[in-house]
Amino acid sequence: MTGAISSSYKRERLSLGQQHYADGQALERQGQMEAALDQYREALLFVPDQQDYRLSLGIALLKAGHLDEAQAHLQQLAQEDPTNGRINLALAQVALKRKKTSEAIESYQRAVYEYWPPEAVPERRRARWELVSLLHAAGRRNDEVAELLQLYSSSPNDPAERANIGFLLVKAGAMSEAAQIFRNIELNFPQNSFGHRGLGEVNFANGDYVAARHEFQHALRVSPNDHDAQAALTLTNAVIDLDPVLPNISYQERLRRSQRLLSRTVNEMNQCLLEKVPTPVAQHQLDSARDLLARPHASEEDYSLALQRTAAQVWQNRSSFCPASVPPNRAIDLAIGRISNE
Repeated sequence: MTGAISSSYKRERLSLGQQHYADGQALERQGQMEAALDQYREALLFVPDQQDYRLSLGIALLKAGHLDEAQAHLQQLAQEDPTNGRINLALAQVALKRKKTSEAIESYQRAVYEYWPPEAVPERRRARWELVSLLHAAGRRNDEVAELLQLYSSSPNDPAERANIGFLLVKAGAMSEAAQIFRNIELNFPQNSFGHRGLGEVNFANGDYVAARHEFQHALRVSPNDHDAQAALTLTNAVIDLDPVLPNISYQERLRRSQRLLSRTVNEMNQCLLEKVPTPVAQHQLDSARDLLARPHASEEDYSLALQRTAAQVWQNRSSFCPASVPPNRAIDLAIGRISNE
């Protein structure tokens, strides 16, 4: 009889704990965090050793902004179960809320490499994406690339997600890895524009604008409504039209591009003069640039080089003309960057 009474009592406590926990989850979904916390605490009064209940309480404390209590609660759970991915993820999110970037990264890394139950694989993948964003913001390029490659190795057969990884690799400067991903997309999804657009971005980042233009054009043939490819093609054409150091062009074409580059640079500065008065030195540079453009067309190579050097000098002192709030013309910026690298 005593055993039966004890068993019934335990079942009753378990049932009450489950009910309070279910009520807490429902309140949390509704955004009523303080009420949810009360229910989770009630559930733990009846079932104090249930880890899911304890973890839910810690996550709810985090969501409610009770960071001290959340951290203390989660750290105790981590001491008992240090390889639990969900616990480490919650600790990472607490550290992120506290703006402790290094601590957050360490906890995220433990989270994605520790244990997750099979049904929680999508949650683990989301945690890795959060880690990638944090590594990017922290400027930890090598770690970011490593995590992106991990994401790619387990990515679903979805060209959009794979392309997203490739574009992030381009931003991180991992060109060879990105190019391989886009080639695979091109091979496996020939009717999708992501592969060609991605290879265009790789070539563009490497300064090979002619090859980039070819890929963007191919992307638009595959998908005429790819607005990103169209915007990239427009920018690429603008850079090529201004690039006086493009290989295999005639002197006359080099001269035309040099004149256009300096003219566009002067026009850009003139627009800025509506908002800012340049320094005397900057004004002298601008006047010299106008005088150079007004000279009769010369046939000497030195004239083309003088146009290019003057454009670069004026652009280098752009801050003397333009307020910081005015973004630079990207096509001019890239074309002058080409001159500087020659």
